[in-house]
Amino acid sequence: MRILGWLVLLLAMLGWSAWFVVCNVYEFAPRLDPWAFAYGWLLAVLGAARMRRDGWGLGLLAASIGLYLLLIHRGVGSGVALAVLVIASLAVLASAQRPGRRSTPGT
Repeated sequence: MRILGWLVLLLAMLGWSAWFVVCNVYEFAPRLDPWAFAYGWLLAVLGAARMRRDGWGLGLLAASIGLYLLLIHRGVGSGVALAVLVIASLAVLASAQRPGRRSTPGT
C-alpha cells in the first residue's frame, strides 16, 4: 500500500503541474491560483516526509488534491476550493500524527 500511496500522490501532483502549465503559461484556460499550487507542492513534500510508511495517508492527501482540482474544474470559487483543500489536508496530516498510532511495516 505504501508504494501505491506514493504513486497516487506523485501522479496527482504531476497532473496538477501539467494543468497549471497549460492554464498559466499557454493560457488556454482561466489562470489557476499560484498560491494553491505552491501549497499543494508543499503539502506533497511534507506529507511524503512525515508519512513515509502510511500509504493510506498519502492516498488521502492525493484525494484532497483531487477534490480541490475537481472543485476548480466544476467552477467553484478559488477561495472556497482552497479552503476545502487546506481543511482536508490538515485533517489528513493531523490524523496521521495521532499519538498512539503506529505504522506497521509493509503496509
